[in-house]
Order: sequence, then structure tokens, then C-alpha cells
Amino acid sequence: MRRRDTIGFRLSAAFALLFAILFAFGLFGLAQFRSFTRDSAEIRERWLKSTRYLGDINNYTSDFRALEASYLLAPASSDDGSLLQEATTLDMEIARAQQGYEALAHDPEELRLYAEFERLWRAYRSEAQQVLAARRGERNDAALSVYFNASRSFFNSASDMLDRLGALTNVNAQGASRRAVQAIGSAWIYLCAAVILSLALVVLILVYLSRVVIFPLRALAHCMRALSRGDLDVKLPDARQQNEIGEMARAVTVFRNNAVDLKLSQKGLARQAMMLEEKLAQEIRLNEQQRNFISMASHEFRTPMTIIDGHAQRLLNVKDPELPSAAKERAKKIRWAVKRMSVMIDTILLSSRVFDEAPELYVHQSEFDMRALLHEVCKLNREISPNAAILEALGSESLKVSGDRDLLFQVFVNLVANSVKYSPPSTPIEVCCRSEGERVIVEIDDKGMGIPQADLPHIFERYFRGANVASVVGTGIGLYFVKLVVELHGGTVKAESVEREGARFTVELPKSGAATMSP
Repeated sequence: MRRRDTIGFRLSAAFALLFAILFAFGLFGLAQFRSFTRDSAEIRERWLKSTRYLGDINNYTSDFRALEASYLLAPASSDDGSLLQEATTLDMEIARAQQGYEALAHDPEELRLYAEFERLWRAYRSEAQQVLAARRGERNDAALSVYFNASRSFFNSASDMLDRLGALTNVNAQGASRRAVQAIGSAWIYLCAAVILSLALVVLILVYLSRVVIFPLRALAHCMRALSRGDLDVKLPDARQQNEIGEMARAVTVFRNNAVDLKLSQKGLARQAMMLEEKLAQEIRLNEQQRNFISMASHEFRTPMTIIDGHAQRLLNVKDPELPSAAKERAKKIRWAVKRMSVMIDTILLSSRVFDEAPELYVHQSEFDMRALLHEVCKLNREISPNAAILEALGSESLKVSGDRDLLFQVFVNLVANSVKYSPPSTPIEVCCRSEGERVIVEIDDKGMGIPQADLPHIFERYFRGANVASVVGTGIGLYFVKLVVELHGGTVKAESVEREGARFTVELPKSGAATMSP
């Protein structure tokens, strides 16, 4: 399939063309908007300000001419100071307006007219000074002659020049305004053309999608629904198209062929499903039989063990001085072994229930001394393994903890027994216990074979055993039981190890026990 024949390529080309059209017309529109913005700025910053400054100059010069007439008509005995002060103020206002106008940009014709106005205004001001001087010298006839002749002539010429300059400014402002209107009109034309062309191209793309993509996809969906209903005789769409639809049609053909093969194998799968159901039922029966066996065996062991414990207890109570002290010591060991076996049987029975049923129903909380429990655990493991060097760092004060004593006893028996099992004889195994706030920390540290780093994340999984302990007998459920019981007590357990250097197991338990435990 050639790349240019694909639907994706054609759609990409169409959208690229659409983007190019929008981009081109957008550029033209932006150019027109820039022209509009430039002309608007010119109107605002140049022509409007020029008109305002020229209007101020015209008003102030007219006021000055009127002030000159007022000065001539004033009585000789009147105070000239106020009129002269007002003339000075008008001069300052005219100069300020001229400075504002001169600060703006102007074309040569405007500059020429403004220069001519300045010349005429300076000539008028010179004549006006002569009028004022003659009036102060009480030469009224001379003052009136200058006022009505030279002064009026220069003022009228300056006013005419100012009017011409204002008219030129208005013409230029109107031209800028027309250009701004034309620019915004052109921008709207470009934008409308871009929208119309884009809509036309979108319509063409939709028509193309309908004919080349949507209708063929509907046909393929119809075929897939028919195949899902088991109709293997449905007519398949044309698979000769060299595009994505053709690829999908060929895939549907393959799917139809696979469906035929699948239908042929359904009977075999049904037979296998029946066999699996039978095996599952068998496993359920075996599991139930296993639990019944554990319960029955535990019950059957209790009767002879009770008899053995009773005889050992009577032997301890005998007052015969001829009875050797070694016999009484052995009787104590017999009673301890019976007790240990009883605890182990109870633990096995409870472990089975914890694993296979709701564990929280078999956890019963009571208060006990954690240091005494750990001492008992260490003593039991020393009796089982006389060559083990188990060191206790438990302190001297009692540490009260709430929890299921029997289950926690089995937890720490498992941990210490594992350290003994996977460590060379006489290698130190340290059992530490400390209190931190409302929690108790127990650490079992050994110098044995350790745990590979790759196995540490899985060490508490059920039936998992490390890669380096294949030669040591084990079931892979001890640490799973440890983690389950510790978490039921609201605690945590973690393992740290370096292979061939040893391992450390840290159990952290709340002193008050978990909220979900039964009292």
C-alpha cells in the first residue's frame, strides 16, 4: 500500500491545504488590521491633536485681538495692569499651544503654512506693541491708526493662514479616516473569503469521509455484528482497496476464517470446561477433607498427650525421697514438650482456619508481656536446636501488649526458627525488643545465608521460597503466616538482607492491638 493512497495521507493533505488557506487569508487580514491600527493611531496621535492645538491657537489669538481693542477703548483713568497681565497670560497660552503643535509630525505643506503663520503672527505682535505704546503715551489717534491698519492687516493674514492650515489638517485627517475604513473593510473581506473557502473545503472533506470512510466502516461493522452472531456466510466488503479500509476488510476476512476455526473448536473447549469443573469440585472436596483431617488429627492427638501430661504431673508430685532428681527433671521436660505440642497443634488448626476462612474471626485479644513471650520463644528454640546461639536483648522491665498471644507466639517462633534453620551452627542470632511511643519494635537479626535482593519483594508471598534455599526443607507458608497475623494486629513486618551476610526481620506492633480484633 503506497503512502499517498492512504486515507490518513489524503486527509492530512486536505487539512494542510485548509490550514494554508486560513493562514494566507489570515496574514492578509492581519496586514489590513495593522494598516487600520496604524491609521487609527495616526488619527488619534497626530490629526486630532493637531486640530486641537490649532483650535487653541485660533481661540487665544482671537482673544488677544479682542483684548487689544478693549485696551484702546478703556478710559484713560482706568488701571492698565490687569489688561497687561491678561495679555501676558494669552501669550503664554499661545506659546504652549504652539509648542504642542510643533512636537507633532507634519508634512512639508503643513510646515510651510505654519511657518508663514508664525511670521505673520510675530508681525502682528510687533504692531500690537506699537498700539500699546501709543496708548500709554496718550497718543490715541496714532494708536487707533495702527490698530485699524497695520495691526488689523497682519492679524487677518495670520488668521487666514491659520484657517488654511486647519483646513489642510482636516483634509489629511479625513484621508487617514478613509484609509482606516478601507483597511477594516478589506480585512473583513479577506476573513469572509477565508471562512467561505474553509467551509467549502470542510464540506468536501466531509463528503470524502462519508464516501471513503464512514459508509465502508458501517459495512464492516455490519459484517462484524453478523460474525459475532455466528453468521459465517455474511458477504464481506471489498478488500482490494489500497488504504486503511482495505486493510480492515482483509483483517475482517482473517477474522471470519478464525471464527470458523473457533466454532470448530468450541466443542473441544466445552469438554475441557467440563473437565475443569470436575477437577475444581474435586479440589474443593480435597480441601474440605484436609481441613477435616487436621481437625480430627488435632482432636486425636489431644487424648494421649493429656494422659502423658497427667502421668508426668503425678511423677512430679511424688514425695518419695528415693526418686532421682533426674527423673523429676525429665518429667518437667515431658510436661514442657506436651505443652509445646499442644500449642503447636492449636496453632496448626488455627493457621488452617486463618488461611482458608475469615481470619479476623479467630483472632482474640488479651493483654500479655511481650518480653516474657519472646523469652519463651527463645527458650523453645534453644530446646529444639541445642547448637543455636540465640541472644536475648529484651530488657528487664515488662512490656504490656494487647493481642492474640498464641498467634504472636507462633509468629516469633517461625521467625527465630527460620534464622536458626538458615544460619550455620553456633552463629549468633539476636532477638531485640524495645518500645517506641505507642508501638513495640521486635527485631530478629542473624548472620546466615541471607536473602537475594531479587527475592526480597516476594518473600512474604504464599508458597514463595528464595532462590538460595532450594536445598533446605520448607513449605513457603511460614512468612506468609507471619505477615498475615502481624497485619491482623495492625502492625507491619519488613525484611532487610544482604546475601551471604545475614538477614534482619523487624516486626512493629501497636501496644493497644488492632481495632478489628475480637476481645
